[in-house]
Amino acid sequence: MKLLSRFVLSVLFLFLLFPVTVFSREPQPERTDWFLQHDYGVLVHYLNKIQNNPERVASLRKSTSWDDCVNEFNVELFAERMKETGAGYVIFTVLQQERFMIAPNETFNRLTGYKTGEACSSRDLIEELYQALHKRNIDLMLYFTGDATSRDPQAAKGLKLQFPVTEEFVRNWSRVAAEYGNRYKDKVKGYWVDGSYEWIGYNDDMFKIFAEGLRAGNPDRIIAFNPGIEMKANSIYEDYICGEQNSFALVPPTGRFLNGEQWHILSFLGMSPYIGGGWGQPGTCKDTTALAEYVHHVNALGGVVSIDVLLYRDGELDRSQLETLKPLRKRIDALAKERYAWKEGKSIPAKNIAWKKPAFLRSNDNKRELPPSGGLIHAARNGNDGNRNTTAIGADDWAWTYEVDLLESIKIQRVVVHFGSGYPTEVEIFAVTPAENEISLGRFNEQNGKSLDVSFEPKETRQIRIRSYKPNGPNQPGKQMSIAELEVYE
Repeated sequence: MKLLSRFVLSVLFLFLLFPVTVFSREPQPERTDWFLQHDYGVLVHYLNKIQNNPERVASLRKSTSWDDCVNEFNVELFAERMKETGAGYVIFTVLQQERFMIAPNETFNRLTGYKTGEACSSRDLIEELYQALHKRNIDLMLYFTGDATSRDPQAAKGLKLQFPVTEEFVRNWSRVAAEYGNRYKDKVKGYWVDGSYEWIGYNDDMFKIFAEGLRAGNPDRIIAFNPGIEMKANSIYEDYICGEQNSFALVPPTGRFLNGEQWHILSFLGMSPYIGGGWGQPGTCKDTTALAEYVHHVNALGGVVSIDVLLYRDGELDRSQLETLKPLRKRIDALAKERYAWKEGKSIPAKNIAWKKPAFLRSNDNKRELPPSGGLIHAARNGNDGNRNTTAIGADDWAWTYEVDLLESIKIQRVVVHFGSGYPTEVEIFAVTPAENEISLGRFNEQNGKSLDVSFEPKETRQIRIRSYKPNGPNQPGKQMSIAELEVYE
């Protein structure tokens, strides 16, 4: 085992010095209603170490001064691409750890000794982004950091940055943010603030000071302080969950608000050979259908999704990501319209609540989502698409669970399961309550592949689970379970 570095040891020390705290407050829906109504948006990393680094594809293999790099950015091209993605908002990076920022800031210059063009760009890219996005009805949010210019010694010294962070530093950094806030007012609708961890010294006293600077010029500006890769509230002075994750998988567990904050998730669309390494990378880890199903699922439960994509130096997006996002809004709108098709008798079969609801292939302990067997040919959606010629089959586990989320608590009293060519010798059907308690609707032995039609006393149900057991073996005629169709009725 390698020895821990001094940096890691210092991080562990700070973590022990500042233990994790979970905050909660009363929900304030009026502050984030606009955010929720957008359903999803796009985040882009725009940084000297990416767009101005010839070793990164996003730089178009160019390296100039930061000022020249910013001057080359085509805001109209970028804004038009954002319109094509259907994004309701854009989160655009101001800086990350280095001194390079995308708009002039005299407060920063005064504190650090840099001149405009040496750190803060001469061009006011924030103002130009607002103008280009606003005329396309897209809201502008900014990516900011709590650890400021930690990789630039001169700027860090001028800002009095040290770890754990001090009140003096936080006040200085808040003044920098306040200059931007007072300049842009309601043009900037929110901040996603990275590097604002408890283990580097942030607490609610610090967050209060920082939030005042971030909300300068617009008291309704929404804020999220990133606690790391966690889905939790970080401060009573923020409005939404930062939600950094390394995949699009989680959904709101208890509705729109978590500990009083708007539920939100941020992850990347790019591909990477490294775990958690897809930020600002090319390629797509989800196709349009899978991404639409995920965003719809989150939206239906009251959450918002932010999608990180690769931005090029000139304002262009990764082509594969753009083509994945172009149909996304229409797909999500179509899924939203189908949500209540069962009430109108337009589902297949008529009145089937499960039709086209979010579906999953899960391990029997319900801790893992399984990939579909043979690729998308046996995707989870095939088990409730209204077509009994298509089947859902989980890979990796021979005995597995099929789950459908009804998206709300509904009193049901009948479940019908149609199996494909593969059926389990033994299977159990569960209704899952809003409190996530499993209620068995029956365990069925010695199955022969015929459909199961189960009626019972009405039960408040949020999810239905079909769990297979003993899929094969001596004296067991069954095989790995395949679900041709699941039907659920009131």
